Amino acid sequence: MADDDLDDRLSRRFENAPNDENEETSETSEPDMSSSTSQKEQKAQKARNVKKEWNVRSFYLSDDLDSRLSTAFKRLDLDLSEADSEIDLKKTRHFYPLLVELGLERLEQMDVTEVTERLEGKDSV
Repeated sequence: MADDDLDDRLSRRFENAPNDENEETSETSEPDMSSSTSQKEQKAQKARNVKKEWNVRSFYLSDDLDSRLSTAFKRLDLDLSEADSEIDLKKTRHFYPLLVELGLERLEQMDVTEVTERLEGKDSV
């Protein structure tokens, strides 16, 4: 099955799902971003329906990682609400992209030895 077919099927499947996040975001984009990547990021932040306009990625997590992920989301949501932030944290629109972006930044800083050690440590658990 082609990726486009799968993306189409998934977007149709979830287009009427609860918490579809059709609202526009109230966050503001950071100024002075001139690269095409920055423009794409700004456009992505203004997506009206992320499930229709963004790409779909599926992956599997161990029970431990899944639990840590849920806990991290709840803590961040609580911290933002206690800080009187204007962001209404959404998993799909805010949290997951933030995790991936931060993970990619960290991965770019790691050398092959660090990555190998980390992966070997995960396999032995």
